[in-house]
Amino acid sequence: MSESEDVLGTITHEHRVPGRTGYAFEVGLGTKFPLTDLEGMQPIDFWVFNKADPFEYMTMEHTRVHNLSMEVRPGQSAVTSKRRRIVTIIEDNSSGQHDMLIAACDPTRYAELGHEGHHANCQDNLHQAIGTFGIKLPFSPQPWNLFTHFSWYPGKSIQLLSPDTKPGDNIVFAAEMDIVVAILPCPQDITRICGDKNTDVLFEIGS
Repeated sequence: MSESEDVLGTITHEHRVPGRTGYAFEVGLGTKFPLTDLEGMQPIDFWVFNKADPFEYMTMEHTRVHNLSMEVRPGQSAVTSKRRRIVTIIEDNSSGQHDMLIAACDPTRYAELGHEGHHANCQDNLHQAIGTFGIKLPFSPQPWNLFTHFSWYPGKSIQLLSPDTKPGDNIVFAAEMDIVVAILPCPQDITRICGDKNTDVLFEIGS
C-alpha cells in the first residue's frame, strides 16, 4: 500500500498536471486530497474557493491571523475571506516550506525580469483553470505557495531560493466545505525559484 493510499483509503481520482499549466477540480466536504511534487523542486501555486460562492475564498491574510503564525502546520487550517475554515493540513511529507507572502507571477513580473512577449504565468493560468467551472473574478487572490523556499532575514528582507523538496514529497489536505481547488505548477524559469526546470505535479482524491 502506498503512503497516499494509507492516508486516503481508496484513491478515486488522480490527475497529473503538466508543468507551466494550471488545473482546477472540485472536492467535497471531508474529502482528503494530496498534492505531490513528482520530481522535486517544483512549487505549486494553490488557491481554494467555496464552491457555492467563489467570492468566498482562501486568503493568506486571514489565515495568518487565524493561526497567529506565518506558517500552517498539520492539524491547522487555512480560512476564507469570511474567516471560516476551508482546508486543513492532514499531513506534510515535505520540508514544510509553504510561502504565504509572495504574489503569483504575472505578465508584469516577467516584463520586469526582462522577458519580451508572452510568458506562461500563474495569474493567467489561474483564471483559465477556474473558468472551466464558470468562475470569473476581477482580481487574483494571493496564492498559498506550496513547496517553496523563500527565506526571511532579520532585516525583514526576503530571498527567493530554489526549493529543497525531493521527488514524491507531498502535502495532504482535507476539505472543510465543498470547494473548487486550483493548482498551478509555477512556470518561473528566469529566477531559480523552481530550480533548473518546470515539472509536473500530481493531485489525488481519496474516499
